[in-house]
Amino acid sequence: MKRERVKTGVGCLVLLAGCLFLLYGIHRGEHLTVEQKSSMICLECIGIG
Repeated sequence: MKRERVKTGVGCLVLLAGCLFLLYGIHRGEHLTVEQKSSMICLECIGIG
C-alpha cells in the first residue's frame, strides 16, 4: 500500500515538473522558435524554401 502511494507521489511530482518546464518555455517564447524552425523544415522538404 505504501509503495503505491510513493509511486503516485513521484508521478505527480514528475507531471508538475513537466508542466512547469512547459510554462517556462512558453514564457521565454520557445514555442515561436520551434514553430519557425518546423515551418522552414517543411518548406525545405517540398522544395520551396
